Amino acid sequence: MFRRAITTVAAVVATGLALTGCGANPAASPSASAEATKPLRIIADVTPHALLLKEAEKQGLLGDVKLDITEITSGIDANQLVNAGDLDANFFQHVPYLTDWNAKHAGSDLVALSPVHVEPLGLYSKKVKLDSVPDGAKIAIPSDATNQARALFVLEDAGLITLNVKEDDPGLDFSQITPAKNITANPKNITFIEIDRPQLAATLDDPQVTLSIVNGNYAIEAGLTPKTDALQLEAADNNPYANIVAVKATLKDDPRVKKLDEALTSPKIQSFIEETFQGSVLPAK
Repeated sequence: MFRRAITTVAAVVATGLALTGCGANPAASPSASAEATKPLRIIADVTPHALLLKEAEKQGLLGDVKLDITEITSGIDANQLVNAGDLDANFFQHVPYLTDWNAKHAGSDLVALSPVHVEPLGLYSKKVKLDSVPDGAKIAIPSDATNQARALFVLEDAGLITLNVKEDDPGLDFSQITPAKNITANPKNITFIEIDRPQLAATLDDPQVTLSIVNGNYAIEAGLTPKTDALQLEAADNNPYANIVAVKATLKDDPRVKKLDEALTSPKIQSFIEETFQGSVLPAK
C-alpha cells in the first residue's frame, strides 16, 4: 500500500530549436523532455485525497501528466518528505497546519496551491449524546496545534466550553491556542487527552474516553458519516481549513503542478466531491 504508481497516457514533450548546418530545425531538448515526462510524485491521505487524485486521472483532467501516488501511513511526515525533495508534492493538510509546520522547520519553503475541499471536524461518541455529557468527561482531541484549536472551537459551538478568542479574528494565531490558555469556562470539568489525528477514531472504542474530536477524512475511513454521525460538526462557511496540495516553492510553476492544481479545483471534481460525500466532505468555494 506504500507506493502505488498510476500511469496515464503519453508524456508531455518539450521542444526546442537546434541549429544545424542546414538551418534552424525543431528538435526536442533532452533535459526539458526528460523532466516533463517524469511522474509527479505525490503523497496523500487515502480518503478523500488519493481518491480525488485518481478521479482526476480517471476523468482525463490531467492530460498527459503522470502521477506516482504514495498513500500516507502512520508515522510519516509528508511535509518533511517534500521539503527534502524525496517527493514532489503532498495532499493531506490545510493552510494553518502548513503555516505552523513551516514556522517550526527553519529553512522550509513549502507553499500551498489552491484550496480543494473542506473536511469538517466533528465531535463523536459511542457512549453519550450531546445533552448528556457527564461531569468529568474525557475528550480526545488532536495533538497538533492547529487542529487542536479547531477542536476547541467545535467544543465551544457544542456549548461545552467557552473560549477567550474568536475563530473569525483575522489576526488569530491558531497554533498558539491551548486549553490551558484560552478556555475561560468549563462547566462540565472536561479533561482533554491529546492524540495523534490518525488514531482519534479508534478512541471512540476506548472505555476511558467519553467523546472524541475526529478529522473528517479519518472519520470517513473509520466508517463514520460526519454529516449524520457527528454530535457537532464544524461549520463549512468561511472555513479557513480547506485542504490544499503543497509543494516546494521551486516547483510551484512546474507545468505538471499547475495541471494538477487546475484539475483538483475544476467543476468536475467539485461535482464529484458533492455527489460522492453528500456533505461529509465539501468542495472549497
